[in-house]
Amino acid sequence: MDVKKIGETMQEYVNNQEMAGGALFVRQGENILYREKWGAVQFDSIYRMMSMTKCITAAAVMICIERGLIGLDESLSTYIPEFKEMKVMDDKRYVFEPKKLKKIPMMLLTFRMDRVKNKPAKREMTIRDLLSHSSGLQQGLVGLLAMIKEKEQYKTLRDFVLHYTKHSLDFEPGTGTGYSPLAGFDILGYVVSLVSGMEFDEFIQKEICMPLHMKDTTFFLSKEQKKRLVDIYKRKKNRLLKVTGTKDDMAGFMHQKEICFEHGSGGLYSTLDDYANFGEMLLCKGNFRGTQILKPETVELMHTEAPKRHLEPEPGLVWGLGMKIRQNPKKANLPVAEGTYGWSGAFGTHFFISPKDNLEAVFMMNRSDIGGSGSYISAKVEELIFEIWGGNVRED
Repeated sequence: MDVKKIGETMQEYVNNQEMAGGALFVRQGENILYREKWGAVQFDSIYRMMSMTKCITAAAVMICIERGLIGLDESLSTYIPEFKEMKVMDDKRYVFEPKKLKKIPMMLLTFRMDRVKNKPAKREMTIRDLLSHSSGLQQGLVGLLAMIKEKEQYKTLRDFVLHYTKHSLDFEPGTGTGYSPLAGFDILGYVVSLVSGMEFDEFIQKEICMPLHMKDTTFFLSKEQKKRLVDIYKRKKNRLLKVTGTKDDMAGFMHQKEICFEHGSGGLYSTLDDYANFGEMLLCKGNFRGTQILKPETVELMHTEAPKRHLEPEPGLVWGLGMKIRQNPKKANLPVAEGTYGWSGAFGTHFFISPKDNLEAVFMMNRSDIGGSGSYISAKVEELIFEIWGGNVRED
């Protein structure tokens, strides 16, 4: 397929008001194969990374694990004692069934965490559970209802994290999976701050952003950086409507009126080239242009199935440590190479690494209703990239 197909497809999305602007970076080994932008963005535009923050938080945790500051299979209570005696939901009303999703508005009227029937957890949550979305915290109906109903405004990361100690887990740690939107990785960010003795943002800057030359990646934008921050849109009646600063912006997704602290789950801002540097480090097995950020075996561990038992959040897909892995692309009906891993952000950002193809891609856009990891635009980007450069896919 001709590489021009990418530009034609992206420009069509802009013309149809399906995205206001976008940018794409593709690398194979040391070679930059593609770097282009469309619509109302520049190459130095800054995006809200949302859940692609989780991948950087995971890398921060792995740095601490390498240094012996955190144990992958240690209980969370080793670092935050308040999590020692968690309870697990034992309430028929909140056993997850797809049909109950339609009933959520009614369920919210009567839901209270202190009225959820529960029982003591058989074992404690571990760091591995949190990194691989198998902790049970904020991973089912109880967690979803609590997140939607949350009205408290927290001023510190510690206060935000500790409020989860009052939650019932949706399932026994390590026995289920799904997705923990906020809780898991906000807690992990706080653990990093505790063991390192630094604020989480300071740790990210010192250990990841500076050595990777990620000068525009931060939880807190400067005045100059704010000028380059893209607007956020949503689509209504086939037209894009600007929603910057509304409940559809980052703070609203975090269930906060304003962002007061680092959200390891989704609070980072970054640029196309900054995040591409992070991806390059992973692609090169932890090495960035001569500097070893993570050991090769650590990076491999991040994109290896992580839970102790086989758990598929979706058919053919499994969780590594902070990364979703396409373990069986044919089962998942995805046109990618086996072992491709990465993650997405709620506003349409997306990145992946294909170890088999030695390929990295980072895609940026800015639409709040695109569906995050379910975005049809990022799915199309993946499809086009693998059709053009994914030799292993064509050989199957």
